[in-house]
Amino acid sequence: MSTLQSRMTSGFKRESIAWLETLVVSVITLYVWLQSGLPVSTEATQSFFWPLLGPLLVALRYGFAKGFTCALLMLAGLASIMSTQGELALFPFSIAVGILLVAMLAGEFHDHWQVLNNKRLREYKEMSRKLESFTQSYHLLKLSHDKLEQRSAGQTVSLRASISSLHNMATSLSSNRLDKLGQPILNLLAEIGGLEVAGIYLVINGKVDAEPKAKLGDYHELDLDDPMLQSMLSELTLLSVARMEAHQAHPSRYQLCIPLLDIQKNLRAVVVVESARFFQQTLADHALLSLVANHAANLLSDTLVTPLLMPEQGGLFLEYLDQAEQNQRQFGIDSQLVVCTASNHLQKKRLDAIVNHRRGADIYWVCQSSTGAPSLFVLLPLSSITDARDYMQRVEHLFGLSASSTLSDFGMQGPFSVKKDLEDIRSLTYQYGAFDESPAIHSSHRH
Repeated sequence: MSTLQSRMTSGFKRESIAWLETLVVSVITLYVWLQSGLPVSTEATQSFFWPLLGPLLVALRYGFAKGFTCALLMLAGLASIMSTQGELALFPFSIAVGILLVAMLAGEFHDHWQVLNNKRLREYKEMSRKLESFTQSYHLLKLSHDKLEQRSAGQTVSLRASISSLHNMATSLSSNRLDKLGQPILNLLAEIGGLEVAGIYLVINGKVDAEPKAKLGDYHELDLDDPMLQSMLSELTLLSVARMEAHQAHPSRYQLCIPLLDIQKNLRAVVVVESARFFQQTLADHALLSLVANHAANLLSDTLVTPLLMPEQGGLFLEYLDQAEQNQRQFGIDSQLVVCTASNHLQKKRLDAIVNHRRGADIYWVCQSSTGAPSLFVLLPLSSITDARDYMQRVEHLFGLSASSTLSDFGMQGPFSVKKDLEDIRSLTYQYGAFDESPAIHSSHRH
């Protein structure tokens, strides 16, 4: 009943049906007019002019264009019939003008009313969408807050302590490190990214070993033909469901595929994830997962790669810089560089103290300036300008630099942003010793 009532008042949405209705109403109205005896019957003019209803109803239902067309068709039909009968001189021009004016006024009213209604409808839909979005955001925020409280309450160690623990375990192993480090690495990634069902697998010569080194959950399985896993192996970058849905031909069984890629771009292992907490699947979480996975891959390298680099390892520092640039390009999260330079033996001890105070994920390169002054490059992955400035203030506060040092004794440059100051950072690394490295390394970093 409601559908029929809507059809009677608002008309048809399809243009072809609406124009067909306009034509039918024009014919019916013309027929009614002719049957009433108009325009020759004076008796008919003393009663209500029923043919007026046709153009009026069409104009009210569909607007100016169709109402005016209906009136024109009716009048044109009448004129043709009267011309055929030789009575065109009796054509009622005043009535015709009246019908056209009524159709035009009614159609203009419909169009204006429709514009107002559409505007109000758009506003209503937009407000409904915002209300729904606000409601969802509120519930997500509340859920995330509750989960964060639970995680914070149950978290016994920090990320820095976890990475340091992994490093200590790796230094005690000479081979097959993933056998011992697999479960700790997977547990750390699970803590960061909310992984619930996942497995970690060794990669040998680009081939994934089907035997898991560690697992989370009871229902984990490896599908070597999975499209997300195959794409991750070819792209060597972290992939999620959101990144794959747009172009994959077949659905993936995994929510995340994480490569453990060391600083020399060797794929050491992969983590495939069937289930993860949705509120932890943000770009920031994925960037942190990628950072920790890359750090873990360095620990799995045959030659253990440490985040504390010697002067001759400037090329390796450029590799870390390239990794930070890739994280910024993929996840939009910046990294920062701080350069410390000492001028005497006392300040050199302060540099050593800063190195000993190294945070778990930071990269330190001990080097010399072009004048031979002891220097230290500190790369702060996944950090903002504010984070880097806070780090510099902590260093000054912890080691009394601002109280007992002058710029001539101890200098701190930066922070330099990987996103905005990459060329300046590369220039500094070449000035402080990276220029002694192989030209092949430099050319790879220019692209």
